[in-house]
Amino acid sequence: MIGLCCHYVVPVTKRNGTIEYDNILNERTLQFKAFNSGKYSKEKVLDTYINNISHVKSILNKILNEGIKSYRMSTGVFPLWDIVSDDIKNNDLVLSTLKEIGAFVLKNNMRITCHPDQFVVLSSDNPNVRDNSLKTLSMHAWIFDKMELPKTPYYSINIHGGKGGNGKQLIESICALPDSIKNRLTLENDESSYSVADLYEVYANTQVPVCFDSHHHSFNDGGMSAEDAMNKAFTTWGTSKPMTHLSNTTPGLESGSFREKRKHSDYVHYIPEYQLKAHSENKTDIDFEFKMKNLAIFKAVKDFNISLV
Repeated sequence: MIGLCCHYVVPVTKRNGTIEYDNILNERTLQFKAFNSGKYSKEKVLDTYINNISHVKSILNKILNEGIKSYRMSTGVFPLWDIVSDDIKNNDLVLSTLKEIGAFVLKNNMRITCHPDQFVVLSSDNPNVRDNSLKTLSMHAWIFDKMELPKTPYYSINIHGGKGGNGKQLIESICALPDSIKNRLTLENDESSYSVADLYEVYANTQVPVCFDSHHHSFNDGGMSAEDAMNKAFTTWGTSKPMTHLSNTTPGLESGSFREKRKHSDYVHYIPEYQLKAHSENKTDIDFEFKMKNLAIFKAVKDFNISLV
């Protein structure tokens, strides 16, 4: 399956004739300072939560009708989750909507995942950072639990290794996680701190699978070829189908700085042959990490003659 990441964009023609692209996932947010000063009523917070998960439900229905069966949920669905009161989180409509989404996903053999932000650093030396990371991971596990999704990496909570050279702390932190998080957790190789080879050592001590990112591997190969690294990552997934990630450097920046080469392109310009082959043989699902989201997916289906499923 080809996976859509978070947003769904549509072209909008402005009055001056220019075309802009809007995200139809109308995700609302809440500001910590405003919340802390009492500017939000309970009704406002609850309405934000219900709005956001209702849009997730709508997006899943839309992409399924278009043939996309894998979706990465935004991490901003429940803003300020760790300080919002339990009666809002456990509101009947919130819980019933989450349950409906999960039933829809399971009924239609869809895959739903999430990718918490860079502030989740289980390998940090700072216990406060690790505690805050646990809060974020707990939110995503709670969401998946309320959706009644199985506790397997197929419905993954995907993170990076974090602080480089701190694999021991990463392993200790993972081993201390509750099963609702640990059994869904996956670790993605990154551009500088943790290669697939590094993460395989973490896997050997935690059984947490490695999510292979072909773009990141091009910066940090850990002494392995890309195909070997991908296949090594596949061996960590057990009975779950591996997930991989695809992105490209923005054209024209291939010889640029490290920062420039990291930038993701709008559309798909190439898919590594080994990754394309693995997808065609149904050995992996691929999250497409391109700025034009669904438009990039549909263009790639034509350009590369690939299947959405």
